[in-house]
Amino acid sequence: MMTGMTSQDLGKRAAGEQAVLDLVRPGMKLGLGTGSTAYWAVKKTAELYREGRLPGLLVVATSFDTEILCQDEGLEVRSLGDRAIDARLDLYLDGADEVDPDLNCIKGGGAAQLQEKIVCSASQTFVIVADDSKAVPHLGTKFPVPLEIHAMARVSLIRACEALGARAVLRYGKGKAGPVVTDNGHLILDLTFETPIDCSATERALKMLTGVFEVGLFSRRASLAYLGQADGTCRILRTPAPGL
Repeated sequence: MMTGMTSQDLGKRAAGEQAVLDLVRPGMKLGLGTGSTAYWAVKKTAELYREGRLPGLLVVATSFDTEILCQDEGLEVRSLGDRAIDARLDLYLDGADEVDPDLNCIKGGGAAQLQEKIVCSASQTFVIVADDSKAVPHLGTKFPVPLEIHAMARVSLIRACEALGARAVLRYGKGKAGPVVTDNGHLILDLTFETPIDCSATERALKMLTGVFEVGLFSRRASLAYLGQADGTCRILRTPAPGL
């Protein structure tokens, strides 16, 4: 085991790096996600780019944090509206907080689910990269489902989510006083459910609530999941979704 890295860290690195090696090609328009596993995908992409193995690669980042990392690693970041991108991406690599057997997932632990879903919707193929501990039989009872919300709707949305069977709490920041504020200037509610959820139905119901900008449920969007192991290998899950 590499010094200072836990088994989970090694799994994250394995997933992020292997997905890039297997899937990222020269000339691609690539979406890069946010979080501790996406970090390794960015690092490996940049390494290959600097070595001249990914000529013509165009990159879109899902957060300010990822944009800074890309720039530090020598990757030029484009906007989704850039004419060279034209809101169409070939591939989107990102982590997940939970993944079920159908590759439904929870995202937004890094408070970037709005940008992540925009990038995901613009991508031909979405591939999850995560350590194997993120694989669960069902979603929503352990890791919370995040909602990006308007501050004015905080109390009314807490009540609405409770009516849907969820416990809703405002997410507070670390290293600052007060709640987490997203890159878009919004707040985050974290929802947990006592019983397993229907990902698609719950996503639709939460998205319809007034004051919700986006829901951290990604229903039937992923084609593959790379689940990294501590020994540096990956378990790969697939769905019949088109794209790969």
